[in-house]
Amino acid sequence: MEAGISAVYPGPRDTKNRYLSNVAIRTNAKKEDGSEQCSGVLISPRHVLTAGHCVCLKKKFLPTAPQQHIAQRLQEAMPSTGKTREQRAVIDAVRSRILEHAATIIDPSLCATSVSVQVVEYLPSKATARSRLLQSEYLGRVVHPHPRLLVLDDANGVSWFREADLALIHLESPVSERFRSIKLPEKDVQAGHSIVMVGHGFGENGDTTNEFGDRHYGESIIDTVERLPSGSVKFIARLPPQGSKQAPRVYGGDSGGGGFSKADDRVLIGVISAIGKDGASSIFTSVFAYEDWLKQELNHEGAATVAP
Repeated sequence: MEAGISAVYPGPRDTKNRYLSNVAIRTNAKKEDGSEQCSGVLISPRHVLTAGHCVCLKKKFLPTAPQQHIAQRLQEAMPSTGKTREQRAVIDAVRSRILEHAATIIDPSLCATSVSVQVVEYLPSKATARSRLLQSEYLGRVVHPHPRLLVLDDANGVSWFREADLALIHLESPVSERFRSIKLPEKDVQAGHSIVMVGHGFGENGDTTNEFGDRHYGESIIDTVERLPSGSVKFIARLPPQGSKQAPRVYGGDSGGGGFSKADDRVLIGVISAIGKDGASSIFTSVFAYEDWLKQELNHEGAATVAP
């Protein structure tokens, strides 16, 4: 990475612990792209919501092997029934390009069996001193990806298709830290909505390498909302550069972190999924679109209710 980069750059550290619910996670599955280090959000003292690709393994996608179920998923996401001949040709071409470029696949068939969750709390320090970290570790041995999780990337890691990129981690014991309760959104996201992105990713800041675990945040604006007929909803956030200053975006290790409403930053409206293809935007999975699955997961364990 070039000099001057940090997680959710250029965003400050959350030294006031406003986003203490945003946690760092590590899986027990070593992955070549380093994505075993991610972020997540405590939505109750025993449950962490994160990106599905953070806890499930990336496998090689072999076009020569039978992939009928993948083709079916793409048809559900981008149906051509009832379209004109020209529209069908365009949709078929898009689906064909996805299958042509896909080199890896992530789905719920192979996922981590345990996840380490770190709650990162900044301790008070003098104005001239760097804030100290207090890290408390918790273990999650039950990991439930969304059953429709599907991520198709090319050989360079560029995403060509993402759907239901979510997973819920059930902790063995509740966290003891007092974090602000998280609220689920009452309506779906809209373009133009201001958000706050939070992540524990890593990068470089001048000549100093930030270790994974530091919590940063930065503001952005929802630029585009993509709704598929299958019910999948993701949104892309970006800000234009302010003069020579780079606009905030997510980096490695931020995946799974929260996208909170700026108007009420306890409302979790999205989960960080990926960096945009343009290198300047951030892709999120909508929480509202998958709220039924999320509530079912929480009720299954008899968990503490998330605020409405």
